[in-house]
Amino acid sequence: MPSIRMRVALGSVGALALATQFAVANAHAAVPHAAAAQHAVTADAAAAPATTYTAAQVLADIKKNSTTSTKVNAKPHINTMTRAMNVNVYQPTAGVFTYTSSMAIDDDGSDPDPDPDHQGDTTFQDSAGKQLAAHHVPYFVLGDDCWDKKTPCPHFFYKEHGISGRQFALVFYKSKVIGAIFGDTQTGNDQTTSSNDSRELGEASVKAASLLGIPSSGTTGGVDNGVTVVILSGKSWVVNGTNAQLNNNAQALVQKALNQLGAAMAG
Repeated sequence: MPSIRMRVALGSVGALALATQFAVANAHAAVPHAAAAQHAVTADAAAAPATTYTAAQVLADIKKNSTTSTKVNAKPHINTMTRAMNVNVYQPTAGVFTYTSSMAIDDDGSDPDPDPDHQGDTTFQDSAGKQLAAHHVPYFVLGDDCWDKKTPCPHFFYKEHGISGRQFALVFYKSKVIGAIFGDTQTGNDQTTSSNDSRELGEASVKAASLLGIPSSGTTGGVDNGVTVVILSGKSWVVNGTNAQLNNNAQALVQKALNQLGAAMAG
């Protein structure tokens, strides 16, 4: 498995995102999780929700339903940038998993990169079997295994929750939201240049950072906190396409995902 390096954030957030973005407006109230959990979010629902939901509305409901009662992990995860053990994963509605952490920059894959720690492989590939291109594909990173070597895992382990390669997620940062796919994994190893640990959460590709206006250099980029990832599990939310298509295909799902999530959490 490819290893991922911890990055050090420098400076403040950069330019505005380069692709489809949704401005955050006023939030609306969320219903209790018990009611929201009755409505699974699926990409192939028979009919689209009648209401169009904004990023602000959905993010507000996500946060209101991210409580002790909906926490998935029994042990805290590690913020990839700050190394603080204070990141938790929640299930705000059925089949949906979310966490808020940093964004360290993953530049691995088929795109060349000046980062001396750059690797040519990613854990998952595009639909043509090619390594993902970090400069062209917005992807996020999860832990490679259960650090505790237990089942069920006391930490959030994606394989236990219907999540597979190229799984779709919404990624929120400040006034923006983008679509991204699950593309690479974080695993512990014995490399002396790395602080890798599969309990880490808070890393995404160069493209994901640039779309969100986050400094995207693999050596000096990233942001310490404030990035919320919302993963929609299940086969219907796996994104297909080549490296040239995956960004557009992911962004095309953003409003659909917002509407599905908004409807589910509104009961």
